[in-house]
Amino acid sequence: MKDLYRETVHKMCRVTLLHRYRISTALSGLNIYRGQPEILGFLLENGECSQKQLAESVGVSAASIATSIKRMCKAGFVERTEDESDRRINRIRITEKGREVFLAGRTECGKVDSRMFEGFSDRDIDIFSGYLQRITENLSEDGLSEKEVFEYIAKEDGRKGDDKNDKDSD
Repeated sequence: MKDLYRETVHKMCRVTLLHRYRISTALSGLNIYRGQPEILGFLLENGECSQKQLAESVGVSAASIATSIKRMCKAGFVERTEDESDRRINRIRITEKGREVFLAGRTECGKVDSRMFEGFSDRDIDIFSGYLQRITENLSEDGLSEKEVFEYIAKEDGRKGDDKNDKDSD
């Protein structure tokens, strides 16, 4: 049974990697980077907000959102202005170009998702979605939130370069 678990987990990981690859490829022509569609979507839905609010909403660090915002300003997807009442706060808003690229990206991602589920009935997808929900609940039973997971992964990603230094000091 454990081999079946491992094989199934391996297939789930492979699907995730293939999906990420297909999405990245589909978005590459729009000059939009991973993570940016979520930022643009939040701004489109919620309007202008502070960098801090944006970081909290998408579950990333202030430094990460600052880097993304800088890149997105340069591309013309968002505008950054100082808050009139507190100059320490940057207000971010989506531009028309950002709105257009977000909607084009949504279309491209929809094509990838449709391709992924070719040959599946709505019932198949509903059952599969239920299984994924149960797996999520099993792995989150101790109250672990998505934000905590993303924070942990970001922290671990930031430590990747430390492995070489640790080995050199042995």
